[in-house]
Amino acid sequence: MAREQLGICAEANLHASYLLFNAIEGHEAPLRQKLARVAQLLARLAEHFSEAQLTGVVAIGANYWDSLYPGARPLGLQPFPLLASDHLAQTEIWADLFIQIRSDRLDVNYIACQQICQIVKNHVDLLEQLQGFRYLDGRDLTGFIDTPHNPKGSRKRQLALVDAIKQPVFAAGSYLYLQRWHYDMAHWQQLDICQQEEIMGISKIEGMLLTPPRLHQNSHTLTSRLGNMESTPLLVMQNMPFAQHNSQGLISLSFAGEPERFSQQLHYQLGYRQNDPENSEPTNNQYDLLFDFCHTDLCAAFFAPSLSFLEMACLPASG
Repeated sequence: MAREQLGICAEANLHASYLLFNAIEGHEAPLRQKLARVAQLLARLAEHFSEAQLTGVVAIGANYWDSLYPGARPLGLQPFPLLASDHLAQTEIWADLFIQIRSDRLDVNYIACQQICQIVKNHVDLLEQLQGFRYLDGRDLTGFIDTPHNPKGSRKRQLALVDAIKQPVFAAGSYLYLQRWHYDMAHWQQLDICQQEEIMGISKIEGMLLTPPRLHQNSHTLTSRLGNMESTPLLVMQNMPFAQHNSQGLISLSFAGEPERFSQQLHYQLGYRQNDPENSEPTNNQYDLLFDFCHTDLCAAFFAPSLSFLEMACLPASG
């Protein structure tokens, strides 16, 4: 049975580190070996620093997958779905590899990042290193509880991991979508709590879904549920705030066992309502209201294969 990377369905941590790499052309064979070593390193560090609850995720960019693993490709793996919109600025980043490290100790994250970079240093260029942190017991910088309706328990694994029957080779892998959101905090903080709640669709203190007439069809929570407050989430979210001198926001990871779920949700949030988004126009008054207060400057799509796949792919071909 395929073994998933434990960071995909892990519980929240205090600190997160994110490494984005571009691979050096022609280094695919040694890099396959090194990525398997990275997964083993994370397991060793998790055991050594057991109190830190360290987990990690190794993922390969949609545009780089065929170069690194030419033998098979996850069904539906595509670049990040950038959509025409007057309401949300999006910028895609071309990253070949993505590695996430999360734990309850910042020093352990630092050690993991240093050792990972040492393993892969001759085969990649570091594109960007990001840092996230837990804020006010799991709140976003907007002050609201982050993803209060995120799936839990066995439901989380059902949504996040590829089904072994549908894709046996990629069982226990996950489609991963990375976004870095920048918030316009100056304008957000000018709103009163009632206005903020109606934009988000939930109460600020408890994170409970609002009821009509205060629950608007284009609130953030409702557009994330494709307009149906009775529906369950499509994705497993892992979000961490970040803050720098003149910039603050959210580093958002969306995990899915089926790639169309993320695209379906993003289309809906941008106001596309017809069955064929490629042939439809967004509805101007039905986009996610939170988009008036944020933009993304980093979007990328990856696939996080199972540990079993990483280990098998680095073995020499038989025969």
